[in-house]
Amino acid sequence: MLAGKAYMERHNQVAGIVYRNICTKYGLEGPGGRHPQKCWRTSRPRSCGTSRSHMVVTDQPDIVVVDKHRKTVVVIDVAIPSDNNIRKKEHEKLEKYQGLKEEIERMWVMKATVVPVVIGTLVAVTPKLSRWLQQIPGTTSEISIQKSAVRGTAKILRRSLRLPGLW
Repeated sequence: MLAGKAYMERHNQVAGIVYRNICTKYGLEGPGGRHPQKCWRTSRPRSCGTSRSHMVVTDQPDIVVVDKHRKTVVVIDVAIPSDNNIRKKEHEKLEKYQGLKEEIERMWVMKATVVPVVIGTLVAVTPKLSRWLQQIPGTTSEISIQKSAVRGTAKILRRSLRLPGLW
């Protein structure tokens, strides 16, 4: 792969912005403005569920927010595909976690929402992105995640083309 590590860095930068805004919303900042330790992402599928007749197998989402007071769960997954694949990727994310959403609602008796945060490599977005971002606790601006995505893309291009760093 040409720049595999850089793709993951770009993804993690965008997910980090969303994560920090959620932590700020719930007042989870520690001493020195540090946020709690993040969970790590694994590439192995995880299974969820207790019923033998119905098992949900899915990859681990990037962020899961459980609000016990409001009885809501928000499953957030970030993707940065090429600009012409953003609608397809958004649909894939919704389908991918549909089973997990249903299982959470059944087992935990909470309202679950799947939120795909999909930004094109050159910052194209679907018309629904602002609506998706409103469903995430905290205030995540569309501009901040677009800026992070395009900076990551620029970094990948500089590395791939061996250009001197300008940013």
